[in-house]
Amino acid sequence: PTVREMMEAVVSTQSTGDTVMLCFEHNKKGDICNNCSAPYDALLNLFKSLQLDGYACADLADSMNSTAQTWSVRYQCGHPEVQYFPIISLTVGMLLLPIVFYGSNKVLSKLV
Repeated sequence: PTVREMMEAVVSTQSTGDTVMLCFEHNKKGDICNNCSAPYDALLNLFKSLQLDGYACADLADSMNSTAQTWSVRYQCGHPEVQYFPIISLTVGMLLLPIVFYGSNKVLSKLV
């Protein structure tokens, strides 16, 4: 990459990062995940494309890491809600399966 291309990439990333930070500042904590997802996704996609093109220097990576940590840890965005009911019901069903099998086997063997 040329110096000019690197500078354009840095300026573009910083501008998009500033947009994300302004969005964080101008929204309530509960609204950030919804209201700032588009600018955050744009920044993340821009950074990923810069990485693929070899333009992502250490400063950009550090800035992106800081933004990603703020997004995911401080505001708890990007974490899908875990559904425990299917896991628990499947576990209980598997635990009850031997009891039902051996219980029905014992009852049926007494009938014969």
